[in-house]
Amino acid sequence: MTSPLTPQQQRVLTFIRDFIERHRFAPTAKEIGGQFGIAEKNGFYYLDLLERKGYIRRLRHHPRRIELLGEPLHPAPVRVPVLGSVPAGSPREAVELHTDELLLDAGLVGEGELFSLRVTGDSMTGDHITEGDYVIVRCQPDATDGDIVVAVVSGDATIKRFRRRGEGVVLEASNPAYPPILVPADTPSFRIAGKVVGLYRKL
Repeated sequence: MTSPLTPQQQRVLTFIRDFIERHRFAPTAKEIGGQFGIAEKNGFYYLDLLERKGYIRRLRHHPRRIELLGEPLHPAPVRVPVLGSVPAGSPREAVELHTDELLLDAGLVGEGELFSLRVTGDSMTGDHITEGDYVIVRCQPDATDGDIVVAVVSGDATIKRFRRRGEGVVLEASNPAYPPILVPADTPSFRIAGKVVGLYRKL
């Protein structure tokens, strides 16, 4: 049976878990110390403590062999690359540059290939998407009527709500100051880059 952990002990345990998932072997006491700005002996202290509390089991004389035990841990965060910015207004070219990444709970973003874009403009404020927000986008080439999508028209990208109109498409803003964008059925340069599945806002 495991014993409760303090917040710092939980952070160390989470670091060990994430390290094992990335590298397929465990961190050393020195690497734990480097991560948290503590001495190597304190790294050993946390390893001893986590083993006594029933969260890990170490193989003696093999410092990188650690078995995770105890209560189930939270899954590792999903790494979502930030590709740049995209307008929530008139279409302009999205900046397709990997500048950063967001670490998000897997339960919030779901499955699939994901990327994020920083929002500029105010055309989607009716859907609570404002300038400076990060939209989380799942890569997919199509959309259901009413989905919020990142659409590309003639090389320019924008965030809009997707509507089918006959054989064509309408890209609707949620701010009435912006008119809808009509995309005829024979527009060869139109594509859906992905569906917006989440929103991240830094306060």
